[in-house]
Amino acid sequence: MPFDITNGAPQRIAIVGGGISGLACAWVLSRHHHVTLYEEAIRLGGHARTVLAGKRGDQPVDTGFIVFNHVNYPHLTAMFRDLDVPIAKSDMSFGVSLDAGGVEYALRSGNALFGQRRNIVDPRFHLMIRDILRFNAGAEAEVAAAPEMTIAALIARMRLGARFRDHYLYPFCGAIWSTPDHDIGAFPARAMVRFMRNHGLLSRGQHHPWWTVDGGSISYVERLLAALVQAGVDLRPGTSVGAVTRSGETVTLRAKGAEAESFDHVILATHADQALAMLSDADGTEQAALSAIRFQPNHAVLHADPSVMPRRRRCWSSWVSRGDTGRAGVAVTYWMNRLQNIPDDDPLFVTLNAGDGIDPRLIYDQVTFRHPIFDLTALDAQARIAAMQGNRNTWFAGAWLRNGFHEDGFASAMRIARRLLPVAVLP
Repeated sequence: MPFDITNGAPQRIAIVGGGISGLACAWVLSRHHHVTLYEEAIRLGGHARTVLAGKRGDQPVDTGFIVFNHVNYPHLTAMFRDLDVPIAKSDMSFGVSLDAGGVEYALRSGNALFGQRRNIVDPRFHLMIRDILRFNAGAEAEVAAAPEMTIAALIARMRLGARFRDHYLYPFCGAIWSTPDHDIGAFPARAMVRFMRNHGLLSRGQHHPWWTVDGGSISYVERLLAALVQAGVDLRPGTSVGAVTRSGETVTLRAKGAEAESFDHVILATHADQALAMLSDADGTEQAALSAIRFQPNHAVLHADPSVMPRRRRCWSSWVSRGDTGRAGVAVTYWMNRLQNIPDDDPLFVTLNAGDGIDPRLIYDQVTFRHPIFDLTALDAQARIAAMQGNRNTWFAGAWLRNGFHEDGFASAMRIARRLLPVAVLP
């Protein structure tokens, strides 16, 4: 029977992983328990990663977590409010540039939608727009009727055209989930539709306002770390956990080059494959569920090369999906000036999977992230992991347990907190 607590003395809890999921666990659980947090990297924050760049080298730019909104990020928003994190308005416009500019449009205005002027009289473009409207109006009902349907099956079921698929939906999903076209079709349609509904993307009405952390996400990480230290959390960056062993009601962690330590509970706030690698005594259920979650690398480059943007300035948007129709892989550029209110005379972009198309003289920083692949197997594994939470006093946290976003990591921490905190202490 999974562990559950409603009262009792404070316990010793180890958290492995210093990204948003692990930090959120520490933030909430330290209200009652003794928390030790391990992180292999020297830097805490995970995908909350800010780099100083720009012409003068003093412009903070985010390369991972960038934006949030108050409606769909309630836990993150509450923490920002508690920590007095400074925020600023952002912009979440989306644009497409395919086949070396042969197909370009953006969804931020009528002028941008028809930024490629020939689209005004192109019946195929108008058919794509009609399909977008049909999809927005009918996708929820179709998914409700067939919950196990993939995105490719939904497109076929609704008789949506190839242009809708190749020039709108697949580029859009690729930009949101950093996933190549050949994987998008196998995604569960219900997960995509749920995300689009929650973010107001299926409505013609006003979308949710978006925000960014003023000064970069490092601003919230610094405030959060200070609060954790004040709460007595033992932060151990630069500490790699080699093995986790469970015996009875005790969990033993052995950090590389250190003596073993015992805890009442362990929370593995890492990627699923990393968590499995640490469990020296993983049972069959853990092995099957954790190994079912796949991840893919996405190389991010922070740079000042505008050649990655649409040929037509009218189509420049905060998020631009760029590439060739049917191209393997995903290439997405984030226009950081628009997203983080950076002056236009200091151009800054973050591009995923650019290959060798960026002028090396204009590169400020490079990093490789690993993002989950949300196919039907992954969604099934998510349900199995939820059912085994707390078994052998072991818990799993991570954005990969839902949709892969910052709030999803925080939400995974809150689900654990509801099981490990006395009711009177719950936030």
